[in-house]
Amino acid sequence: MVTEESPSTTIRDGPNGARDEAGLGAHGLPLQWRWLVPLAALASTGAWLTGVVSGGVEGRSRIALIAMGATCALLAAGVPLWQQARAARARADAVEAARSARAAMRIAMEDALDPFAALLRQLATAKGRERARLRGEAIQLSLTSMAQLSAMADPTGDDRPRRVRVCYFALQPGPPRRLVPQTYAGRAGTPTITFDETTPAGRFLLGVADSGWVVVDDTGEQPIWWDEERAHRTFVAGPVPGNGQAAGVVTLDALEPGEFADLDLPLVRLLAHLLSLAMRM
Repeated sequence: MVTEESPSTTIRDGPNGARDEAGLGAHGLPLQWRWLVPLAALASTGAWLTGVVSGGVEGRSRIALIAMGATCALLAAGVPLWQQARAARARADAVEAARSARAAMRIAMEDALDPFAALLRQLATAKGRERARLRGEAIQLSLTSMAQLSAMADPTGDDRPRRVRVCYFALQPGPPRRLVPQTYAGRAGTPTITFDETTPAGRFLLGVADSGWVVVDDTGEQPIWWDEERAHRTFVAGPVPGNGQAAGVVTLDALEPGEFADLDLPLVRLLAHLLSLAMRM
């Protein structure tokens, strides 16, 4: 489990101890160099040996040895150059992908914040039932924006869309204090469970409401579920600030462990604070 105060990064090892995510072998070498280095060494040795041997032979054998030596020399020089060009192309592709991701995030933020700003302007002058309706719209808009932004990037590199669900639980002060499911956005699956202080899961989420955001990479560590299907394997939870205490808790969950490894948590917190502002107007 990761909290705001204790951020961590996990390196996942391959079946043979290889650091697959970084493209490194068990000894810290890039995987492709495990065969490129021996090949270049053999080619260099072959070029030297054929040069030595060809001096002692005549005729067609000498011509064949010279051709073999030239081929080995070409391999010895060309293999590192080929790998260098390949690495340069990979770096260029990574830079372009990062630029595209930043551009997509910027557009998504503009699409999310512009209607929120308009909603806040309406809330500033609304009264009675109209204000209650606009607060409901603010909750739904905030959750939808969180779901869209959280589903954009996939740390595994899989092209399949990340199926994220965002839920809002309103805090009822009690006693006993309770977190009641209000609405959700994203992946299908209505939250069905009300949490209170009598259960471990309730105490955990009420602690989130009091202390701040947490990230659980795998529900095997913290088995907390918002519904009866128990489908999600990773989740993020944090408070929506209120007057003196949290107004509620927002949860983000996904189907596979570690799917929030690259989540922009400050951005999610910003949306939660905007929701808090809308609910207090």
